Amino acid sequence: MDIYLARHGTTDWNSLHLIQGRTDILLDDNGTAMAAQSGEYFRSHDIVFDRVFSSPLKRAYETARLLAGDSASVITDNRLTELCFGSFEGRNVSEMQADAGCPFRFFKSDPFRYNQEVLPLAATESLDALLAKTADFINEVIVPLLRSNNIKNVLICGHGALNRALIMNFKGIRDLHEFWGKGLQPNCGINKISCTYNASGEVIYDVQDESLILYDPEILSKTTALL
Repeated sequence: MDIYLARHGTTDWNSLHLIQGRTDILLDDNGTAMAAQSGEYFRSHDIVFDRVFSSPLKRAYETARLLAGDSASVITDNRLTELCFGSFEGRNVSEMQADAGCPFRFFKSDPFRYNQEVLPLAATESLDALLAKTADFINEVIVPLLRSNNIKNVLICGHGALNRALIMNFKGIRDLHEFWGKGLQPNCGINKISCTYNASGEVIYDVQDESLILYDPEILSKTTALL
């Protein structure tokens, strides 16, 4: 079974440098074009999705719908919702990174420290919680699909931090210092995960670290990648 893990296309908040998190922002024109062109790639290469899962947030759901076309209905799962940034949402990323008193400044540079700083904050989701809910999704949704033996291609459409947590779980990594791995997926970037069994019957996930860009890269050059 192959999993195609996609990040949503761009939104207006990308160009405004605002952190999105759980705030439900629609795709902008570039984001729609990214998803539509990527969906055409799948169809032209006869890649049909047997299951499509998405965050319930509009920017991810619409991306999933455009990627999958009519191949399968989109199933939303709250465990695929982006990390909740609480009071940081809607604020300018560069300004928060430059603020010596703002815990968000550690988010990209030191995720372990960020996690420790936000644990006491109300309405802010920790990276530990993000890893736990994505692990639950894999164990309760993905593993049974793999064991069914009749599912070939699965699409999961999520968000920047959310997808990094999924990849950490697929790789079996628990150290938050390694949270960003090879870096943030580009908007509408797609990482392929091939799922097999080893000789002991354990599930093995082979994660492609390099994100696939299946749309005109000129679109990406016009955007600013934010969570």
